Amino acid sequence: MGDQPRYASLRDYLALLRRQRLVVIGVTLLFAGVAFLLSTTQEPRYEAESTLAFRSIAQDVGVLGINVVPESSAERASIKAEAIRRITIARRVQRELRTNAPPEALLGAITTRVEALTNLVLVQAAWDDPDFAARLANEFAEQAAVVSRRQELAKVDAAIDELRRQIRRASDDPGDVNAALARQKLAELEAVRAVARPAEVSSRADPPAAPVSPRPVRNTLLGALVGLAFGLLAAFLRDSLDRRLRAPKDAHEELGYPVLGRVGAKALGGAGLAGNGSRPLNPADLEAFRMLRTNLAFFTPESPLRSVLVTSGIPDEGKSTVAASLASASAAAGQRTLLVEADLRRPALAERLGLKQGPGLSEYLAGTADPQEILQVKEFSIAPQANGGKPAAAPAEVTERSLVCITAGRPPAQPAELLASDRCRQFLAKIGGIYDLVVIDSSPMLSSVDPLELIPNVDGVVLCVRLGLTSRDDARAVRNAVRRLPERPTGLVVTGLGGDEEEYAYYGYEPV
Repeated sequence: MGDQPRYASLRDYLALLRRQRLVVIGVTLLFAGVAFLLSTTQEPRYEAESTLAFRSIAQDVGVLGINVVPESSAERASIKAEAIRRITIARRVQRELRTNAPPEALLGAITTRVEALTNLVLVQAAWDDPDFAARLANEFAEQAAVVSRRQELAKVDAAIDELRRQIRRASDDPGDVNAALARQKLAELEAVRAVARPAEVSSRADPPAAPVSPRPVRNTLLGALVGLAFGLLAAFLRDSLDRRLRAPKDAHEELGYPVLGRVGAKALGGAGLAGNGSRPLNPADLEAFRMLRTNLAFFTPESPLRSVLVTSGIPDEGKSTVAASLASASAAAGQRTLLVEADLRRPALAERLGLKQGPGLSEYLAGTADPQEILQVKEFSIAPQANGGKPAAAPAEVTERSLVCITAGRPPAQPAELLASDRCRQFLAKIGGIYDLVVIDSSPMLSSVDPLELIPNVDGVVLCVRLGLTSRDDARAVRNAVRRLPERPTGLVVTGLGGDEEEYAYYGYEPV
């Protein structure tokens, strides 16, 4: 009890999301809205891309091993890609484009990368003007190609100069083999110098038709996904810090008693079938009280309960609704039923049932009224039910039933002393032998000592727990208070279920 995992199954997680759905939806919409607003306030950015191809001169002639260190295509492309993003290249681009933008800004608008399959270098420029973005990418590519060609051809020129010096130093002997080889290499290098293209722009950038950023639709969706993640985190955090009972399972785990019934939030404040007609029960609520009556009848099959105390831990948990509705459901089944209002501090049943406020229980216990004076009979009708719990379409005979009631009467000065008196014990013992079922509506257990005085004199106890109101600490306090009293069969009625609560569709006795 209380030590079981809070989320033990998929149903628990779904129930959590249902309870915290407003938090999840709110956070998701907040992030999506912020992402959309940021997207609409950003300036558009256009991207243009040009392509550079770098080749080694050693691929054109195999005689350059003297001055050129061979390198792989991927390594050469990677080195050249880094060289493009130098401030010297940016200054050359600024002069050629005749722009007022500083070289640092131009360099910051450029990104380079190497295409894995072709080893081509891609030069990408981003700017708020599509035409300038294309011009910027093309100019960086052009200047990078110019600088690379000069560097590569400078190596060839150095090799040519060296060969010419060798030839001048050689003798005029026509049979000099070294001189002949030098002249041959010189001719090859001069031919390569004329046709070599160590760097060239393979494709030029065109002005882009649409901006790459902002993208309101994409950003909004991404914001919604991020918001959903944070919303789920906030939901779990909020739920873990929430000390209130949120499901019938929580009440069963905290108190350790079986759940005998579940009552919807719309039924609270009424009086079941015996109400004054201002709030008729819907079919689901009517069936809930019938199931409560049936579960209570079979709760202790070896010795049926003749008197039941209905109480709660704190006010507004629906104990008076449950007591009156249980009594009316019992009377509707043909049982001789007595409803006793023992909540002498905050009586409510007289108004709900349309009865006289007094004389009632307080006058009888004080010795100022006789039993015949405090008994009141509430007549009510039961309409025939068709399949599904709805009233029958065809006219049919209406069944009349009566419920005997004792209201609280005038609030006494010392209610606890009256309920702890011998006269009260004798009264409860007497009516328990007359009626098939006596339902006693008592005060909240944590607000007064009244129900603690009555529990030893009844056959069973029904504890009302309201979802979303009763805390786990309240439930444990009630459990500890009941365990200090003589043991009585005790069951739970969970109240306050909303129309979307999955558990509301399942009724029946849940064993410990």
